[in-house]
Amino acid sequence: MKKLQLLEQIDKLSSLLHSDDLQEFNFTAGTISEMRMKLDMLSEEYIECYC
Repeated sequence: MKKLQLLEQIDKLSSLLHSDDLQEFNFTAGTISEMRMKLDMLSEEYIECYC
């Protein structure tokens, strides 16, 4: 179950960060940076646990 939840989080965050609509949300550069760091952390966790 954790694997599916982790994949869902990665997918949602990745979709948002790579969306053409990202600018419409008016996120600050710091917020976008934090989101990218979180995506990296989730991806690393997935790789460590399931690859």
